[in-house]
Amino acid sequence: MGTLFDYLDWRGDLSFSEVPLNEVDNLIFTQLSYVAFDGIVSEQLNDKPITLRDAVRQYLKKHKGEVAYLGKIVPSAILSLAAKVAKCARYANVKMLAYTNHIDQKTQMQFSAVTFFPPKAPAYVAYRGTDDTLVGWKEDFNMSFLQPVPAQIEAVAYLERIAPYLTEQFFVGGHSKGGNLAVYAAVKCSPKLQERILLVYNNDGPGFDRAFIEGIDHQNLRGKIRTIVPESSVVGMLLEHEESYDVIKSHATGLMQHDGCSWEVLGGKFIYLDAITNESRLIDTTLRSWLDGLSMEEREKVVDSVYEVLVATNATTLTELTADKVKLVKAWGSLDPKIKSIILKCIAIFLKESKLGKKK
Repeated sequence: MGTLFDYLDWRGDLSFSEVPLNEVDNLIFTQLSYVAFDGIVSEQLNDKPITLRDAVRQYLKKHKGEVAYLGKIVPSAILSLAAKVAKCARYANVKMLAYTNHIDQKTQMQFSAVTFFPPKAPAYVAYRGTDDTLVGWKEDFNMSFLQPVPAQIEAVAYLERIAPYLTEQFFVGGHSKGGNLAVYAAVKCSPKLQERILLVYNNDGPGFDRAFIEGIDHQNLRGKIRTIVPESSVVGMLLEHEESYDVIKSHATGLMQHDGCSWEVLGGKFIYLDAITNESRLIDTTLRSWLDGLSMEEREKVVDSVYEVLVATNATTLTELTADKVKLVKAWGSLDPKIKSIILKCIAIFLKESKLGKKK
């Protein structure tokens, strides 16, 4: 079966007027949100928007001669996808505006978003997932004991801020952490703004605590929230989710299925499966049990302890951290033995998932 790249060959010549924005377009927009359009797409709402074609061209020109790289965890294939998208008639004239990329060490926030305006079609507000920064990972782990985290608050503010510039009806979405932010922003924005939302796409993003899921705000919007996960999803199974989610096929294995570029497509739709794998379900149950065994205070202590040790290396990104193995070993050695034990148990769970994925 095909992937996002094949979809561009199949549908890349058709305008959004001919074929309305669909689930695959949704994923493509969320993948493009990982590209660092700093200094290319304006953050100012009153500025002139830039076409996707020109934005990608400027990015590629700016980074000409460099090895395609977006960090340790963001697939470099996204840059290849962006280059191909920019050449497709369907996307070339999509306008982009309100690109935001804020990293705040003090508040431990990693937030980025951008809005796409397809010609004569509903806009798409895309929230970026976790990037290469250590503070971004810290905020992700903070979700296990804190809600809302700063990025969730900022996600609501961003949606409210751009609302007057959006089409009457629009889409909201994101991949990974971006999916979580999209749901949170849609649930917590004003009722009038909620009425204009066509659909909220959560592409393999983590869930929330039970109080949020069972809250009246979430219940009222549940019909507009669509969660999509690959068959061996791990990230998308974390915390609590809506009762239903769509399972799709990926050509990758284990944790690598989180990569949206591995999701299988046929025409304008994903390839659907009946359920997540038994292995994924087992890992989900095990992780939940492991987290439930830790109090909120213990979770916070583990996350804070690890983060303090890592930033003490003066690294700000995963790339910098893993580039110096000596610092990494020293950081591990300085951790409290109890914290090490908890981390090792978590690592064992993920290693088990990786092995199970390879056996498929």
